[in-house]
Amino acid sequence: MRRRDLLIGSLALPFTRLGRGAAQSGGTPVPGDQWAHPEWFAEPTWIADHLDDPAVRIIALTPPDDFAKGHIPGAARVDWPDLNLTDSADATVDKWRGDIEKRLTDLGVTTDSTVVIYDGGTFYGARLWWILDQLSHKDKRILDGGLGAWTKAGGTTETGAAQPAPASEPYAGTPNEATLARLDEVEKASETGPAALVDARTADEYAKGRIPGAVNIPFLDNAKPNSGGTWKSPVDLRAMYAAKGVSPDHPVIPYCSTGVRSANTYFTLKALGYEQVKLYSASYAEWSADPKRPVEK
Repeated sequence: MRRRDLLIGSLALPFTRLGRGAAQSGGTPVPGDQWAHPEWFAEPTWIADHLDDPAVRIIALTPPDDFAKGHIPGAARVDWPDLNLTDSADATVDKWRGDIEKRLTDLGVTTDSTVVIYDGGTFYGARLWWILDQLSHKDKRILDGGLGAWTKAGGTTETGAAQPAPASEPYAGTPNEATLARLDEVEKASETGPAALVDARTADEYAKGRIPGAVNIPFLDNAKPNSGGTWKSPVDLRAMYAAKGVSPDHPVIPYCSTGVRSANTYFTLKALGYEQVKLYSASYAEWSADPKRPVEK
């Protein structure tokens, strides 16, 4: 029996995300109610149709206990603490990339894989998406709504630990420096404002201490309330960021505590068509480590 047949009939839903206008080319503006990159979202129906495709790797960004309780059939697993990068020094980033490539190899990912990422409702899945973007991985997608969207659509789950088969060749990405903000860039943005700094932490965290000049847009504001991690509509998101002065005409640097939550901001802005976005992955953990650096409260 094909894995597709594990799913009940209610999964035969329209491709609501992929069916809404493709990205515009040739400089044509994307309509305000559409994503610039709808191809970066995977629908449950698409996943169901590709469960047996060896070119597709489904990866859950979840703790091991949560994964063992129920996951999409055939999925591999990794969690955000395994992906941390909290120092933007060259040597640290180079070692981190090597560790990530080894982890991707162990997860069975090749540079030609279509990687589908989901989380258990944390809205953290974009962390792995950004990492793949940093390595110039071509085909990477996120299940909007996470595991809850899968089960709500009728998808069944497996239990137990992940048992991925490692890739036959080591993963070797191509670093994309346009995705990663370093400390010196953030310092410059804080002092002179060439880029908008977006603090994706909670309002309480922001009030206690932030990088000077940053505006606060908590990463959960990208989601519909009580949705389990489903993105708001593009029109609502564009209005939200515009109201805070975050424009696609200027560079944007999101940050949080350790780059996990702000990776969601990175993905959201890129999916909306913001072209000049760099994630400050080291985030406030690195910034606040030196007491000489200025902090606004």
